[in-house]
Amino acid sequence: MSTEKAVYVQLMENILEKIRTGEYRVGEKIMSERQMAQQYGINRLTVRNAIKKLVEEGTLVSIQGKGTFVSRLPKNEKKVVFGDNENVSLSQSLVQSGFQSSRTVLSFKKIENQGETRDYFPDSPQLYELIRLSRIDGQPYALQICYFPASLFKQPERFNFGEGSLYTYMELQGHMPKTIISDMEVQEVPAAYRQVMEAGPKKLIFAYEYFGFDEQHRLVEFTKAYYMPEFTSFKYVTKK
Repeated sequence: MSTEKAVYVQLMENILEKIRTGEYRVGEKIMSERQMAQQYGINRLTVRNAIKKLVEEGTLVSIQGKGTFVSRLPKNEKKVVFGDNENVSLSQSLVQSGFQSSRTVLSFKKIENQGETRDYFPDSPQLYELIRLSRIDGQPYALQICYFPASLFKQPERFNFGEGSLYTYMELQGHMPKTIISDMEVQEVPAAYRQVMEAGPKKLIFAYEYFGFDEQHRLVEFTKAYYMPEFTSFKYVTKK
């Protein structure tokens, strides 16, 4: 470790990075003070100070006689919060959260409706598949794979999905999603997307699926999305 920054701060950053990359998972035990001191060649008291700070922040929890465990993913000063308004697009959520972001269309094409999407869109022989990568400060933040029925949407190739919102296009077409049904879980980045998301094999992310229905209660969107946890939090509200 360098001498430009306090050693305990460097160790804190090292532990946080291991949590972000999935080397230490939520609920898992981290190395002991003695093991860290030996591995990094530093004083055990320095290790204790670093762990104490992370415990105070709530990232770690120490259980007497058992060790120190990861209690949650590292906090960020700013996160994109989903859940307050289900009909807000990703680009709108980023703006509302105060982020400067960019988005790249990785692929856009018309495909045959087969596999799992066949069950979701039984009346549409073909679908449009839109794959986009969003970045925050140059870092990959979200990957979205969107499907919408070719039977309902016309000439999407004329719309700039790199700059414009998918929901803006859908609203112009008269099929804006009004009801969203979603499901979210924490999982490792799928192997097929690790390179584009610049993520290691054990990196944990939010995997999100949602189904958008228009005013006529027709399914008009099925999206699989993967969000980096460093910038994301989800809010779930139970309604009576």
